Amino acid sequence: MYIEHLPHPYLNRYIETYWSSTDFAEKEVKRRVLPDGCVDIIFSFHRQSLPHIVGTMTTFLEIAYLGEVRFIGIRFKPGGITAFIRVPVNEFTDSQVELFSTESVFDESFSEDILWESSTKDIISSVDNYLLSRLPKLFLLDERIDYAVSLIKQGKGNTPIPFIAEQACLSKRQFERRFLAGIGISPKVFSRIVKFGNTRRLLKSGANRSLFDLAVDCGYYDHAHLIKEFKRLSGSLPSEL
Repeated sequence: MYIEHLPHPYLNRYIETYWSSTDFAEKEVKRRVLPDGCVDIIFSFHRQSLPHIVGTMTTFLEIAYLGEVRFIGIRFKPGGITAFIRVPVNEFTDSQVELFSTESVFDESFSEDILWESSTKDIISSVDNYLLSRLPKLFLLDERIDYAVSLIKQGKGNTPIPFIAEQACLSKRQFERRFLAGIGISPKVFSRIVKFGNTRRLLKSGANRSLFDLAVDCGYYDHAHLIKEFKRLSGSLPSEL
């Protein structure tokens, strides 16, 4: 069971959603997590471990579990976590890092004061209140990169990178460097992930069109290009998703 929960409106600028996931598997189960351009902080209750930062992903992640599992996560908007941590986000790309091992506005009370036996709703409320209490301590977001992310999303991953850099009033080299530090991946890779996400949503909508037409509408060269990108990012064919 996977459920999303809205953050407090004051946190909307930084956080995409809170989420919770629970399951019980009598036999080993494998799940794929697909890249979305975001960074998460995840609490893993079945392991009783400290919260971890799961960095921006450039391809799918396959996880396996057995027995009872329970996760609660904070999914930050692209670049949103930079208001909470000092470290460049690309240091976490495609990896998991213990939250308290890096310089941030979090302290160990972030996990110590939460009653893990409580309901998911109460735990998320505690996390929400903690983050609200940290608002006066947040670092400034990179407004130019935030604007660049919005342009990439508006263009559904098809806006030319030089145009975005120009709109952000940055040289191509500055833009690439600051985007990598703030988002964790290059503008080109982020655009590919945004395009992939948009195409998946259209596939899920059940729109009656050929794969070739869908590929062209979404900005791929042809259906072979679309299939190649889906395999690279999800490990699956479009029809399997």
